[in-house]
Amino acid sequence: MHVMGSQCFHTLTQEEDSVLSLAATENLLFSGGQGIHGSDIHVWDLEHFHLKANLKGHLGSILSLTTRDDGKWLFSSSGDGTVRVWDTETFRCLYHIHSSQDVGDIFSIAYSSALNTMYIGCQNTSIQWFDFSDSTHSAPQSPNITHTLRNHNTPIFFSGSTKSNVPGEQVTRYSIPDTCIHQNSHFGYVYCLLLGKVPNVEGEILFSGSGEGDIKLWKLQKGKPIEMWRTLKAGVDASTLTLALHDGFLFAGSQGGNIKIFDLETFQLIRSLIAHEDDVLALVVRGSQVYSASADGVVKQWNRSFEPLQSWQDHKGSVLSLTSTRDYLISGGSDKLIKLWSIGKGGSNVETAETIGEDVMLYALEKWIAMSTVSGVPSQLEECRRGAKFLKAVFQQLGAEARLIPGAPGHNPLVFGQFTARSSKVEGHARPLNVLVYGHYDVIAADSKKWDHPPFRLTGKDGYLYGRGASDNKGPILACIFAASELQEEQQLDVNVKFLIEGEEENGSVGFFQAVEQNIKLFQDADVILLSNSYWLGEDIPCLTYGLRGVIHSTLTINSKNVDLHSGVDGGAVSEPLIDMVKVLSELVNPDRTAKIPGFYDRIRALTPHEDALYDPIVEDMFNNPSGQRHWDPLATGVTKEELKQKLMARWRNPSITIHQVDVSGPKNRTVIPRSAKASVSMRIVPDQEVAEITKSFEEHVREVFKQLDTENEIEIDIRVVADWWLGDTEDRFFKAAESAIEAEWGHKPLFIREGGSVPAIRWLEKRLQAAAVHIPMGQSSDQAHLNNERIRLRNLNSGKRVIKTFLKKLRSLETAPAEQQA
Repeated sequence: MHVMGSQCFHTLTQEEDSVLSLAATENLLFSGGQGIHGSDIHVWDLEHFHLKANLKGHLGSILSLTTRDDGKWLFSSSGDGTVRVWDTETFRCLYHIHSSQDVGDIFSIAYSSALNTMYIGCQNTSIQWFDFSDSTHSAPQSPNITHTLRNHNTPIFFSGSTKSNVPGEQVTRYSIPDTCIHQNSHFGYVYCLLLGKVPNVEGEILFSGSGEGDIKLWKLQKGKPIEMWRTLKAGVDASTLTLALHDGFLFAGSQGGNIKIFDLETFQLIRSLIAHEDDVLALVVRGSQVYSASADGVVKQWNRSFEPLQSWQDHKGSVLSLTSTRDYLISGGSDKLIKLWSIGKGGSNVETAETIGEDVMLYALEKWIAMSTVSGVPSQLEECRRGAKFLKAVFQQLGAEARLIPGAPGHNPLVFGQFTARSSKVEGHARPLNVLVYGHYDVIAADSKKWDHPPFRLTGKDGYLYGRGASDNKGPILACIFAASELQEEQQLDVNVKFLIEGEEENGSVGFFQAVEQNIKLFQDADVILLSNSYWLGEDIPCLTYGLRGVIHSTLTINSKNVDLHSGVDGGAVSEPLIDMVKVLSELVNPDRTAKIPGFYDRIRALTPHEDALYDPIVEDMFNNPSGQRHWDPLATGVTKEELKQKLMARWRNPSITIHQVDVSGPKNRTVIPRSAKASVSMRIVPDQEVAEITKSFEEHVREVFKQLDTENEIEIDIRVVADWWLGDTEDRFFKAAESAIEAEWGHKPLFIREGGSVPAIRWLEKRLQAAAVHIPMGQSSDQAHLNNERIRLRNLNSGKRVIKTFLKKLRSLETAPAEQQA
């Protein structure tokens, strides 16, 4: 996914304020804001791109962030005139450091690991330093020393509110003594500091840039004041705002948009690039390239020859900060957004196997989401076929057997894939277990005008992946595929894993059953069926689905022998189809929302004490953790625990009947008697209702009601889609393995839930293959499947893959037919 050309692959939202500063370790990103709402430092997890912590304490804007070389310390400077040092593992503030003078804003920080010394560039034109190994600084200073910040004419991106309250904290406080201050180091604010090497010179050199435009080089020695060594004249026309070193060259980003380049062997200004249309606010070196960011909203990449390779413009406003880690370039803007760009290990965006290797699952998902595999739409047939062929190619590239299975004429093919166990015998058993993974690659249509992002372009934001099919069902399918692939690569795959991925699930699984029958030899030896095609009950606690209601979709049509008539002419003289339809529909549902259909409730399986107990932890969670549940869920509002349990049962284990819509023929204006009326009605069925019996009873009831109307019209009943219910055994060995795998990953036992919706294929596969099914949902309740802005949390996708890996590994110990019985 990360190979996105000129697009960022993930966006984080720092909701309160502009992103003035950034720093990163291998696993964490730190961002500092303008200080309007508390001056927090935000800590982001770089594996799943979610907010991990907020570091509180500064009273002003966070102007600079940097880390120690080993990543264990984070340094932050602020408009409150202080520096804080944080432990990046515990997020505890270790040190609170301020100057013995009124320095104003501290714009920049540099830290030398070799000297264990921090250097700061200040608004009062001084450069100051603090030696962490110098015992003379060990006496804590008064926690009440606070310098008043002055309102100077600083560049706009440094301005920010200082209104806040310092929280009570236990922090070691130090003051920088006068002996560690170099006054008037520049004739302007010291906006940037940089530590680095100069050719043919021993030791680290401190580079400083300021509002005067000049760049100064300072020699450093342990325990001694900094010594001004050289001045590089960058001109007095513009402030030097940012510095970077690369391959013996010093890059200086200036006010106005220029980047000035100095040769550090000759100390000459060799180039002045007209790089941007506004101030150059940040520079970063990564691999063989230099990256620049500007107030013009553009990020640019430069090569060794100082030529621009490409540019990105995704921020709405100024780009204020840059950093890099892993294969990421990270930018922060005045639009309160943080953008992550893939630049590869060498700093190149060229699409290679190496650059996508670590994130090949997300890369595959990105490519697959881009294919609008909408079923039931003739114009999308070719796109669906392209999506099926892509999935086949994914299987093959991962070392699996794969082929396409023809579907019904004019409909989408199925995809078969298989990863084979490393041995034909496992732990004394005659054969390894056979796992059949079921899923679907087709999706519901999406109206791009109602989405915040293009529905068929995978978009990462705030730890979520947005796109049609991300959650239903392309993301979970790929998680299962890559789980099996990784086990095979690690030589730990002890079960055969077959995949049956259809392309018509959202269209009633047209042709699915016939296609499976025609290729039954591929699937008939399945021991367990695995699917991941539903969602958690809420946001925080993992779930294990053990039941689905079935569904019977019908269309009722009442037709008149007449054409559309005028109510002013024929009203009262003819039998009106719409009036007949209203009367028929009124006899389908009782006032208490139960169905009037005879025998509808005769065969419902009784509630067992075991199943009743499964509802208790769900009810407790919904009462005790309402914020973790669906943000729209009305069930837990104003009810007792017992009432909530009954409502859940009504949603999951009780049958229901729904009238979805009524339509009429003709121009649909208020003077016309339509010649035809049509209604869509569905029934959700549960164990042990029989589809055939319910369908027959429904048709007989409708015809009997219609017969009593004594009407001239005629009725048609069309049963369009039928899916049987499914109920798993929570005490089954496969469910126990799934429960254990989920708990191992999430550290929490899953909630056992049922779903009110239906998956047409699952019950049929169970019956046909004589194999138990296990349903492991990956997504959260807020995934918006079938709705606008469908998404899946990246953490859930990655953890879902690990759950499936653990589940498959646990199956190796479950029995098939013992070897002695197969002899």
